Amino acid sequence: MSTPILLGIILLLVVLVIAGYYYFVVSRNDVHRRLAELNLDAEAPSDNRASVSIHKLLDESQKRTLARRLSEAGWYQVSPPKFVMYTLVGGGVGLALGFGMFFALGSLDIKSITAFVVLTLAGFMAPNASLNRAIEQRKKSVQRELPNFLDIVSTSVEAGTALSGAMNVGAEAVEGALKEELNAVMADIRLGRSRGEALAAMAHRLREPDLTTTVTAIVQAEKLGGNISAVLNSLAAEARDRRMMRAEEVAAQLPVKLIFPMAGFMLPALMLLIFGGIIAQYFGK
Repeated sequence: MSTPILLGIILLLVVLVIAGYYYFVVSRNDVHRRLAELNLDAEAPSDNRASVSIHKLLDESQKRTLARRLSEAGWYQVSPPKFVMYTLVGGGVGLALGFGMFFALGSLDIKSITAFVVLTLAGFMAPNASLNRAIEQRKKSVQRELPNFLDIVSTSVEAGTALSGAMNVGAEAVEGALKEELNAVMADIRLGRSRGEALAAMAHRLREPDLTTTVTAIVQAEKLGGNISAVLNSLAAEARDRRMMRAEEVAAQLPVKLIFPMAGFMLPALMLLIFGGIIAQYFGK
């Protein structure tokens, strides 16, 4: 086995050992620390150096911001320190791959340096890119399912079903992130939390504007004793209109986004069709 490949394997093993150590030791201590803060654990574990180092990488505002983004993505099992560790491990993997590519090319030139830098940055940025993509997909899923949910709840309320029962029926009819969050709301209500607080907590977790508006209107209608069925019908119509407006906006952006594919693929083929025969005749003489 050549020396570059051996060095790359050693670096990759080091990264995997660090990741395994964090997963089985540091993250476990983080869970026990949270339980101790909630008085659910007898005593907090003693901090080890790795855990303290991870926590020191973030200040309180950064922890809150990262925790909010993790909540929006639905990554409830991932704490901010664990996500930072994922970023460091991703950077380590990218660094190892960069070294492997550097030694594989066998020369110190612009190509090898570029490959090393790109792979290292890609490793660091991969967890954050995955988080952003999860947040975007989760909010799109809620936007897509919300009008159907409101229609079902409104119809059930008009048929004489209580609001909690109507929400259960609506939760069974939708899919994706909205279904998961509604099931969490129903679980909170069964545990004794008020419906308004459970809905507000769901809106706080997702931070999707349409859902926040819906929850605010439902809570206000319950407090003021308004016609909840009429409110739900109005909210469903507004959510559907906003969904149509977003679809029209995406459709209006398509011509601009198609410029580069057309310039890159269609124009060369068109030029070949127009001038290919002339060029062939010229060189055929």
